[in-house]
Amino acid sequence: MAEPFIGTMYAMTAVFAAAVAVWFSIRAYRHARTVREEEVREERTELG
Repeated sequence: MAEPFIGTMYAMTAVFAAAVAVWFSIRAYRHARTVREEEVREERTELG
C-alpha cells in the first residue's frame, strides 16, 4: 500500500532537486555574465 506513495515522493523529490539545480545554474550564469560585463566596462574606461 505504501509503495506507490513512496515512489511518488521519490519522484517529487527528484523533480524538486532538478528544479533547484536548474535555478542555481541560471543564477550562476547570470551572476557570471554580470561580473564579466563589469570587467569589460572597467577595461573600456581604463583604455578610453
